[in-house]
Amino acid sequence: MNSTATPAALSFQVSPLPDGFVARLRATGRDDFGRPARPLVAQGWEPLRDQLRRAAPGEPILLCSYQAVPLPSTFAEIGPVYVGATASAAPQPGRDELPPGYFDRPFALRAYNAAGEIIDAAIVAPAEAPALIRRWLARAEVARLHARFGAHGCYACRIDRAE
Repeated sequence: MNSTATPAALSFQVSPLPDGFVARLRATGRDDFGRPARPLVAQGWEPLRDQLRRAAPGEPILLCSYQAVPLPSTFAEIGPVYVGATASAAPQPGRDELPPGYFDRPFALRAYNAAGEIIDAAIVAPAEAPALIRRWLARAEVARLHARFGAHGCYACRIDRAE
């Protein structure tokens, strides 16, 4: 990171689930913990973490487990995520904005250090999130951010300084 970057000038990118995880899940039908993915038909509200959008009603999707923070961090946790059942063009990481329609209500932001420890957290409205994201990513001790959906607390996406 440019140490002279001010929060207002700092750029960020929003990334979907890693391509490798999604490819393994679709190829094997199992998540990284050996658990079978659960095939479902979308009702139309499900957040697809591989595409950073809401599923369309009737769309085939998969429900599986994902661990966003790796061990040995004490903050490593496993939680449910929805993924599109079929391959589609992976979205390019979003730059300087949240994915349109993905966050439709306040959500949690967590700041992590390089050791995978939470060093800050807040509930934020979508319209206010970009300013908080920039402010936190301007801090040298922040390695990355995770967004989590407010009601269920499930992992939504990763946010990093843009390169």
